[in-house]
Amino acid sequence: MQPGQDVLAALLDASARTWRLSDGRGSLARGTASGAVTRREHALLSAPGVGPCADRPAVALLRFDDRVTPEGGPAVELTPAFSLSCRADGPPTISARANVLPLLEGFAELPWPRWRFRGDGWLLEREYRLIEGHPALLATWRLLAGGPVRLHVAPLMVARSLEGLEHETPEFRGATTGIPGRVRCGTVEGYAPLTLWHGGAFMPARAWHRGLAYPHDVHVDPDDPDRGAATPSEDAFLPGWVQRELAEPGASLHIVASPEESLFRNLASEQRLGTPPARTLADCLAMLDLAEGERRARWHDAARAGAEHTLRLAAKARAARRAANAKSRSPSPEAEPSSLGPRDAELVARLASRLHDALHERADRTSVLTDPARALERGPDALRVAAGLVTLREFDLARDIARGYLAYLDEGLAPEWFDAAGMPVYGSPESSLWLVHVVDLLARRDDDTERTLGFLKEGAHASLEGVLQHLRAGSRHGVHCDRDGFLWAGEGDAARARADLNALWYHALVAMSQLGKLAGRREHAAFYMAWARELQRAFVERFWDDESGSLLHELTPDGRALRAVSPAHLYAVSLPPMLLPPELAVRLVRTLSRELLATRGLHPRPRDGAPEPAWLGPWAAATLRAHGRDTASAHRVRAVLERWCVAGEADAHEISARGAADLLRAFVEELDHRVPAEALETQTDLFRSS
Repeated sequence: MQPGQDVLAALLDASARTWRLSDGRGSLARGTASGAVTRREHALLSAPGVGPCADRPAVALLRFDDRVTPEGGPAVELTPAFSLSCRADGPPTISARANVLPLLEGFAELPWPRWRFRGDGWLLEREYRLIEGHPALLATWRLLAGGPVRLHVAPLMVARSLEGLEHETPEFRGATTGIPGRVRCGTVEGYAPLTLWHGGAFMPARAWHRGLAYPHDVHVDPDDPDRGAATPSEDAFLPGWVQRELAEPGASLHIVASPEESLFRNLASEQRLGTPPARTLADCLAMLDLAEGERRARWHDAARAGAEHTLRLAAKARAARRAANAKSRSPSPEAEPSSLGPRDAELVARLASRLHDALHERADRTSVLTDPARALERGPDALRVAAGLVTLREFDLARDIARGYLAYLDEGLAPEWFDAAGMPVYGSPESSLWLVHVVDLLARRDDDTERTLGFLKEGAHASLEGVLQHLRAGSRHGVHCDRDGFLWAGEGDAARARADLNALWYHALVAMSQLGKLAGRREHAAFYMAWARELQRAFVERFWDDESGSLLHELTPDGRALRAVSPAHLYAVSLPPMLLPPELAVRLVRTLSRELLATRGLHPRPRDGAPEPAWLGPWAAATLRAHGRDTASAHRVRAVLERWCVAGEADAHEISARGAADLLRAFVEELDHRVPAEALETQTDLFRSS
């Protein structure tokens, strides 16, 4: 064991990389590569309906405390933890309990989280996965080599929301009923009990693990905010432990945890356990593993195939434009795209998994949980996820998300939020503008002409025309256009015309011109394009700040122009076609790169705030477009994204679904990959507006 602070630093670093799983119905499992819990929302199983609020997920299982005892040797713990220690003569301190890093031989996120631990004379593998459509965690510990060893696994339980904290209470019920292979563990009033199915011997207990600390969370005491931020901590209940001897390689321990007490009866009725149904826990899990593995393999294969298809189309279109600019009849062979290599394909699969794991099938639509801790969906982020699905050629999923927002349009506004109950909340017009962008992408990228025209004619095009007319004439929350064509939002003194919102407004007008052509409404297409060109002229005159080499951030009703450097200004260059002329685009990108760019993303303010990787995608697109995709800019973008890929392995900032979508789009559509000439596709017009 290293000295305490060395262990703490090493463990924090190893705990920076995160993983997550979803069952597609709101159940989540999240954690870190080291196994340590660093945020209160890291839990092995959280699900809606477990706590008092049926619409919001509550934690059912926090984690497992697992340890291995080799024959004739001391016990070693496999899951580390951070503890908060209070001293009478000083402030609380964080310490690391257990140093598993010397034992941890490897971690893999795909197809589901899997760890390998190597000790003196033994090699053990642990893996976690969820069951599609059910709130259930499957956990397996398998001896790969050596032995015999004795395995002890203790579930740690809390009864709280993803944002809450548990504290020791005598009201926790603990193990209430048990039969061989199954035990039911109660919690507190209002929270569902947790049932454990296991392949070992359960030893009941009533104990508390006190002082679990979350070093990546910050907590401010509402009763005494002057005390400043503190590391939150909580207590977790231990109802007992499962033990089993793993005598030889291949021996395993399985544990299934779920608040659904009739889980296996339901799975059998769904014919997911074989015909006739498997009789042992191990055989049941083998059937579920096979189905889940096949499902995730289909995701990853489809993601790679879709990304490569999009990559080839984008590169072919760029090569055609270069050839046209050079007045050549055909692009040079060295300009052709490449398929994804193994490392690139793995990154695409990881980012694609983040998109799929954020999807939540509701009764009336496909939603995107952009804030899983609160079961909330932010409209602009969800629609950017839909755009990422278009990159993967997951057109049906992207179209379902867009349909959900089209159905909730109200006076030209798409929902800014959906709350935990799935009810829309309206405010900013940003969701409406991203909705136009997504429908335009679907129309241009989906090569099924009949399906595309059907989507537009079944109401999508008419609904979006209504959006633009409402935004122009005025809607709720102070949304309107002024006489110069700028889009405003907010009421009274809070009204603002923001640069980023007006950049999106410009792109929405251009997109509606393209959609008008596809829908056969050429007079409307010409009108929207003329409107966009007039806005472009006025935007440059009003928002460009020559002194700073950047954009003014927003305009106020009293005529003031407020300055602020923001990554959102990238929209003026990153989306096709560029809003700014090339010379100004170059200056803007240079300013934002100098002031905001960091290894792990862009700062929200100049050299201030945690870098956000979600902005690397727009930055990459803006850099390439501003510089005409010259060699120097291409090398710089590739270097930054590849440096992020390496740093991202140890990035304490969890990549959101929106961030994964934007990074995926940049990685696939903006980078210059190379392929043999015979692998090219013939469709170049899908990227015509770029």
